Amino acid sequence: MKRPSQQGAPPAAREAFFLARFPDALVKRLAHGRIYYGWYIVSVVFAIEITTVGFNGPFFSLFLKPMSQEFGWTRTMTTGAVTIGTVVAAVISFGVGWILDRYGPRWMLAAGCLVLGAAYLGLSQVNSLLVFYLIYAVGRSVFQSALGRNMLNALTSKWFVRRRAMAIAFSTLGGVLGGTIMSPVTQGIIDGYGWRQAWVLFGIMALSVALLPWLLLRRLPEDIGLLPDGDGRSQTGQPSKDTSHAQTKRRPTEFNLTLGQAAHTISFWVLCVMMGVTLMATTGVTFNMSPHFTDVGVSKAAAAAAISVFTVFQAPSVFLWGFVADRLGAKQALLGVLLNLAVGTWLISRAHSPMEAYLGSAVFGAGMGGIMLAIDVVWADFFGRKHLGNIRGASMAFQMVGNASGSIIAAMLYDWKGSYDDAFKAIIAALLLSSAILMLARKPRPKTEATP
Repeated sequence: MKRPSQQGAPPAAREAFFLARFPDALVKRLAHGRIYYGWYIVSVVFAIEITTVGFNGPFFSLFLKPMSQEFGWTRTMTTGAVTIGTVVAAVISFGVGWILDRYGPRWMLAAGCLVLGAAYLGLSQVNSLLVFYLIYAVGRSVFQSALGRNMLNALTSKWFVRRRAMAIAFSTLGGVLGGTIMSPVTQGIIDGYGWRQAWVLFGIMALSVALLPWLLLRRLPEDIGLLPDGDGRSQTGQPSKDTSHAQTKRRPTEFNLTLGQAAHTISFWVLCVMMGVTLMATTGVTFNMSPHFTDVGVSKAAAAAAISVFTVFQAPSVFLWGFVADRLGAKQALLGVLLNLAVGTWLISRAHSPMEAYLGSAVFGAGMGGIMLAIDVVWADFFGRKHLGNIRGASMAFQMVGNASGSIIAAMLYDWKGSYDDAFKAIIAALLLSSAILMLARKPRPKTEATP
């Protein structure tokens, strides 16, 4: 059957045809350029990371007091929205990982940005606790599943092997820089115009980048005839003639476990438990650090500045921990990160002045800059990149338990005791426990590789 010509088609049909073919043509052109296409993937992830900061812990802490005070909610009541959203994310995370591996990130992340933007705008119109819970739960669940850092890092990991840690460091930098810039901006908008207008700004940001995933994101380098790290081109998964001998020789040998194979290893469950305990601890700090500072006499402006310090110190630490992971191994880097976080938490708990708040935030931020980078590089190193989305989706249930419980446990201890002292003691103990658990993890050595 002869294919109909687009020349005689109505203008609307020609426009639709162009829109349908334009992304593939753009990707093909960029894939044949000098820059390895994986770095375009990193750039899109960088942009998405900036838009998600509104649902991150430190930013929720900026909204916690003004919203609680306006509506007369306790901190436990307000923080309960985080728990509900995180539980929803845990339920849908299995499907999200499967979609990433099977169909790629393009439509999932584009839709995620649209939903995230709508949730931000919806939060600006909240007038009751129930509506707040519903809208925040939707946004938080998307932020922690489809647009979660573990899914975004899993996508980046599929395009890099040798340069994985540094590629994740660059993509993660979007959230770090976004947090650095947006923290004082958000506090300024809240002080000058109210918290509703601050949510509107985040909504506009999220909607403005929704087109990028649809245009540029793809599943694997092999899908467009490339090899990981830009090591030549391949149509069959094997290095082609334009791949130099040096490039082929230095490429590490890959093995890839399916979810079923990974779940049969002890290391899978050790990492799941370690991750749940760790994120319970870090969430308890990030969601409550700003109100803790103001509770002990630090001004709101200084508390917001401390959040900026927290995010500023994540930027260089991302590359520091990426360098450590590349040189010493991801597991060793993660151990260093956990000890760094324990020290930072202790300093935050002892802060009673702006300078002490800045110091604690800086040290804790240096650890937070490496936490998800190190965790995600460990997962990719242990189980491979081909089925990483599915594996990380399954492991997210443990992560979500930690995220869901950390903030509300800290808030409950505050409502009960009138301070965060006991919460911080429990958090430090949890981080030390995570370090001990991580020591039990060993990289699997499969006898046979899973079918790609």
